[in-house]
Amino acid sequence: MSAVMGSYLYSACQKASADYTTLISDIVLAQQATPQLRAALEESSRLPDSEHIQYIDYFISLSKQHLNNIQRSIERHRYLIADVEYLNTHFSELNSRLSELSQQAQEAQQRPELRAPLQRMAIEVGGAQSWLYNQLLEKVRAISVQQRLVMQRLSIAVSALLVLMVSAAITLCLAVIYLQRQRNIMHRLMLTDELTGLYNRRHLVNVASAALIQAQRDRVPLSLLLLDLDHFKQINDNYGHPTGDEVLRQISQLLRQLSRPADTLARIGGEEFCLLMPSTATHDALQAADRLRREIEVNTLSGTDLHAHPTVSIGVTTCQSGSLSFEQLYSFADKALYQAKALGRNRVESLLPPGAPQPIPRHKLALIFSSANLATLKRQLFE
Repeated sequence: MSAVMGSYLYSACQKASADYTTLISDIVLAQQATPQLRAALEESSRLPDSEHIQYIDYFISLSKQHLNNIQRSIERHRYLIADVEYLNTHFSELNSRLSELSQQAQEAQQRPELRAPLQRMAIEVGGAQSWLYNQLLEKVRAISVQQRLVMQRLSIAVSALLVLMVSAAITLCLAVIYLQRQRNIMHRLMLTDELTGLYNRRHLVNVASAALIQAQRDRVPLSLLLLDLDHFKQINDNYGHPTGDEVLRQISQLLRQLSRPADTLARIGGEEFCLLMPSTATHDALQAADRLRREIEVNTLSGTDLHAHPTVSIGVTTCQSGSLSFEQLYSFADKALYQAKALGRNRVESLLPPGAPQPIPRHKLALIFSSANLATLKRQLFE
């Protein structure tokens, strides 16, 4: 269909853009030569015979030349040939009669009695010329009118085509934008938890795998925190699942606010969350975990009628230089979380892989700092 429409538009453009100026000029010149030949025959009685014949021959040859020019102009316009094909016989007859008229003019030079028939024949030839040229002009005028109509239709068609193309382009752009949005929504739904808006386990595994590779390349530690809300089942049983969902949403929002931009926070179970902390040593992870625990403990949940604030138990583990897989790292954090639950909940416990440097307990860390301060004081006194 595109090829057919393209061919039609090309043909219409060629026909509409045809220039008939030269053809019209040839017809006008031929029309002007017709009365001149008739006038030459009427002047024959007042001119010598030799001058009279030369005068007639000149205008006959001029008429034949105009006739040939018109035919050549028609041949150059291939879209006009079919419209004036019915005039081909008249062109041939007129050419023959002009040749016959020239021959009779030569004979009339020797035979004066042929001058009167010669004039009658010239009048008939002039009439045939006038009819033929008028027919050509009418046909060219009709074609010019058709040209204007074709140009108008082409303008309308091109305008409509442009409107359709613009509409199609806008529709296509809107469709692409809509599909892109749908793709983003689907991608987000695949990677996030519907209730809390946090990342889900699938995204956490992908991010953790890449983070472990980066930690191994940079030889930096990577810590993992598992958080579990204490006695969450009792909240669902006593206050209903809508209240439990609201608690999860508000706790998720609080965890998101307290975590760093570089950390990855995900909900991996019903009331279980995971926080991946790249480039974080064990003691920093423990401090961050204890801060999260304390903030959740004192946080007041809005829009709920809970009699007590929810608490959280946290298990912490650290991988040195990315030497473990995510499953292994998760297993150590899960065991630390189970230990925190077993020791009374609302607490932070850590479990490191074998061979990893163990964190210094807080009371020993304070003692070290106190000894260091005492040694510094003694040195200052002796100095």
